[in-house]
Amino acid sequence: MDTTATIIQRVREEARRRNVRWTNQREAIVATFVASKDHLTVEELHRRVRLKDATVSAATVYRTINMLTEIGVAVRRQFGASASAAFECAVDRDHHDHLVCTICGSITEFHHDLIERMQVEVADTHGFLLSHHRMELYGTCGTCRIQVDPPAAEDPAPVAR
Repeated sequence: MDTTATIIQRVREEARRRNVRWTNQREAIVATFVASKDHLTVEELHRRVRLKDATVSAATVYRTINMLTEIGVAVRRQFGASASAAFECAVDRDHHDHLVCTICGSITEFHHDLIERMQVEVADTHGFLLSHHRMELYGTCGTCRIQVDPPAAEDPAPVAR
């Protein structure tokens, strides 16, 4: 299991190999990203990093997240056609799929062995060699379901007349 420091060292070495200048700002971006368990947009990552270092520019965050994606530390996700790209850390993460709420945008990660086996079976049936997959299920989360369609109050007892 890689620690944040190990991941930062790996990214630092890759940045130097690519002739990308390593700065305290870039290190803050990587540390913030790796520590997050969320699916972050670049804007949200920028906001979080600026809490630590107000001098970090959005351009530096964009360049850094692109490098992280290229070297396999980050995975780019697009949840919905109009949503901004979101990124999640790919280091020391088991495969998982996503439930995406179309109302509040919450993302719930899940893994289900039967679904995984069925996907391999479908691929095999079609003579398809599966290299990877992504599953995103869209709908309404439990919290939004309650807010949008609150449970009906029980009918009051009939009044005797």
